[in-house]
Amino acid sequence: MSGLDNTSETIRSVTAATTATDNDYYIAVSPGANPTNIALPAPASSIPGRVLVIRRDATATNVVNVTGNINGSGAATHAIGAAGAIGTQTFRNTGSTWLSSAASGS
Repeated sequence: MSGLDNTSETIRSVTAATTATDNDYYIAVSPGANPTNIALPAPASSIPGRVLVIRRDATATNVVNVTGNINGSGAATHAIGAAGAIGTQTFRNTGSTWLSSAASGS
């Protein structure tokens, strides 16, 4: 077993910009007065097959922007949710990019 195989799946709540870690599985975001940015780690430095779920709550007035190497783009930004609506998006690491599911909520 490598060191990358020994991770836990945690649930983390944030209200400000952050970078996802190898221990994150679910990040619940409540953006404040400004959009909140969540940066994905470089795919090559994270476990291939790893899943990360990012959820924006319904009470927030701003979007959540997820940034990183998404869907092979090299550098991309995905917005999750609209004001007053829950939004959830799932990302899966292939080892060379993060694949995103269709965002739910609007």
